[in-house]
Amino acid sequence: MKRVLVSILLLPGLIVVVFLAVWFPSILNFVLGPINDPGYFCNTPDATPVANLNATVVLQGCSAGKTVTISQGTTIAVDLQNFFGADTSDSWNDLGISDSSVLETVVPPSSRGIRPRSDEIAVYRALRIGQSTISAVLRHSGGGGGYARGHLWSVTVRVT
Repeated sequence: MKRVLVSILLLPGLIVVVFLAVWFPSILNFVLGPINDPGYFCNTPDATPVANLNATVVLQGCSAGKTVTISQGTTIAVDLQNFFGADTSDSWNDLGISDSSVLETVVPPSSRGIRPRSDEIAVYRALRIGQSTISAVLRHSGGGGGYARGHLWSVTVRVT
């Protein structure tokens, strides 16, 4: 009787262990949030921005953690490069602004380009004096399944 009971309890425990092993990075990202390390995004120089952004200032990966000052009416674009490999990918999620009364969305976040080069693009216009943060989360998906813990990209924009 004890062996049957142990066998019955062992199977759900084994399923839980396998589930946690496979989805641990996603669970960690959900609980702790994305990693906030601006230096992560500037291991290599930024690629040339996508053409026809129609913006005065263009923010890219190496802009992470910086503060940019612009004047009212200035347009500011975000061009963050996605990376695609044979069985892995890095993609941007949740690109947005913290204060829509300071920055107005001109071009909403969208992907532009063709693989292997595809960029997450957005364009904003400075409406009034103040401060807003533009942020996005870079997520890596590997061949083993699931997402690794995300990396937070953010830039503070001061409008004068």
